[in-house]
Amino acid sequence: MTPVHDCHKMTKRLLDLLEAANEDRDSQIEEVEELLDRRGEVLPGIQPPFTEEEQTLGREINLMNVEIEGHLQQLSRAVKEDLREVSIKKQTMDKYSNPYESLQTDGVFYDKRN
Repeated sequence: MTPVHDCHKMTKRLLDLLEAANEDRDSQIEEVEELLDRRGEVLPGIQPPFTEEEQTLGREINLMNVEIEGHLQQLSRAVKEDLREVSIKKQTMDKYSNPYESLQTDGVFYDKRN
């Protein structure tokens, strides 16, 4: 297979993986990273001149890349939201475990006689 065919096949697999509803997001992210790395290794091998079939595959790859970009942004937003929720839960647990830690004293009275 030519590098264009390999890249098309990997891009299609990547799009299918991102479109699939997956409960285990960590494994999905690992697979996405692996496919992106492998596709990145194939991309430098794509050199002109291209046949008509390769040009058609290239156009399809570009269209799939637009969809992939949207899915990756959505995945990134979901991870950021989860991290924000974890941070809020951590702050709440810290306040619960030591409720007097965040208290501030407004002022202190000093007796000048001593």
